[in-house]
Amino acid sequence: MNQASISILLVEDSPSDAKLLRQTLWHLGGERWQVVQFDRLSDALNACSKNIFDIVLLDLSLPDSEGLNTIAAFYAAAPNIPIVVLAEFDDEDIALQAVADSVQDYLVKKQITPNLLERAIRTCFDRGQILKQLRESEHRLHLIFEQTFQSMALLTCEGIILEMNQSALNLWGSQLQYCVGKPLWELESWNFSSINQEWLKSIIAKAADGEFIRHELQVRGANDVMVWIDFSLKPLKDKTGKVVLLIVEGWDISDRKRAEAEIIKAWEQERELNEMKSSFVSMVSHEFRNPMSVIRTAVELLKSYNHQLSDQQKSKYFGKIQTAIYQMQQLLDEVLFLGRSDAGKLQYEPTLLDLEHFCSELTQTLQLSASGKHQIIFSFQGKRTPVFVDENLLRYILTNLLSNAIKYSPQGGKIRFNVICQDDTVTFQIQDFGIGIPTKDQQRLFETFHRASNVGSIPGTGLGLSIVKKCVDLHQGQISLESQVGVGTKFTVKLPLNHHVTQSLELIESGSDLPKQY
Repeated sequence: MNQASISILLVEDSPSDAKLLRQTLWHLGGERWQVVQFDRLSDALNACSKNIFDIVLLDLSLPDSEGLNTIAAFYAAAPNIPIVVLAEFDDEDIALQAVADSVQDYLVKKQITPNLLERAIRTCFDRGQILKQLRESEHRLHLIFEQTFQSMALLTCEGIILEMNQSALNLWGSQLQYCVGKPLWELESWNFSSINQEWLKSIIAKAADGEFIRHELQVRGANDVMVWIDFSLKPLKDKTGKVVLLIVEGWDISDRKRAEAEIIKAWEQERELNEMKSSFVSMVSHEFRNPMSVIRTAVELLKSYNHQLSDQQKSKYFGKIQTAIYQMQQLLDEVLFLGRSDAGKLQYEPTLLDLEHFCSELTQTLQLSASGKHQIIFSFQGKRTPVFVDENLLRYILTNLLSNAIKYSPQGGKIRFNVICQDDTVTFQIQDFGIGIPTKDQQRLFETFHRASNVGSIPGTGLGLSIVKKCVDLHQGQISLESQVGVGTKFTVKLPLNHHVTQSLELIESGSDLPKQY
């Protein structure tokens, strides 16, 4: 220690006492001390704000301050300067209170000797240097505590908050004055659930017994947003192994959790895609094998027995070939349609359509292809003006639903096809009295490749209703069903009508100079 570096602030209003102290310090080695003296506390405090002093020799009886109040005032203004009290009398109570109030030493003026004064100054200086290092270390630790991105808090072993860094306050949307002194489980981040609070109390008790705790959990963060955190409780022990504090640490892992959820979702989608591919290969293999077998058999019979077959028999085999080709063509159309939809290439392209005429023609076409056992009863209600819809998508919706009504009514019977055209909505109702759909299958009926469990040997790909749903969605419409096994099924499709676009289209057709858009 370089003694010449010691700067002493002497606060003494007695000229004789001040002179004696200066002389004593000079005889001890004047080059080791730098003494600045004031006789009033206010002047001394003003000097402390402008200069750096290593210690202060402080008289307790000053013109502007008396007794222990002098110590309190000086310490409040300059807490980093070690204090040596200079007292007129040896008062044990005052001495003890002074030391308790952060005073380093207590000297009675009449008892001061050169050796006693030098020892007091050196001891005070050494203690001051140690305290300075401790404060600097504490300051560095506090800076680290505050600046770390990790949320941290210090708790008593009972779970009472002693300190929280800014990251924790930001994460939980709180302020320090509302947290310190409270149990951790009473903060808004934790008190949204009594179960959550009880769990937190239990793990704090375990940590207080010396157990390290770590969990991933959700808490309520700033703006009442639920956030995922990597939460840990670490017991801090003294040299004897006793737990004296609990360190709370928390990392906001919401982004990681979202990324994990996205990965799981992508993995599930990939798994579903692989299952769909497998189902698709199996379905296509099965659905193509049957008509190909029919075609091969019919061709072989015609080739081998052409001259022996009657015209009626030949016509029968040619009809089977045509039916098989139609089935394969229909399957290919469905697959291509689904592919265009999944690739985002299927678009809604509305045009003006005479809805009643369109539905009537469609009914006649499907009636011709149906067996004589089925009767499609068509009815139209509402306005008969042209509407604005996508004809191709609508054709697929109605053709598929009507074909299904025929196919899943193996005993024949009536099929009701009702169209209700209102100002802003057109409703299609297709009702059969066939085998019906089991309740357990109705929720998944519009999924790709899904077929009802009671279809038996009735042919089908499981693609039709999936594509119907996509067509309805492109219209921004709705589709629903009512069904009961053995009673029948009723599908209801509601599509919105865009009259604003229809009006502009009518203006175009009436001779307006506006450029055509469709």
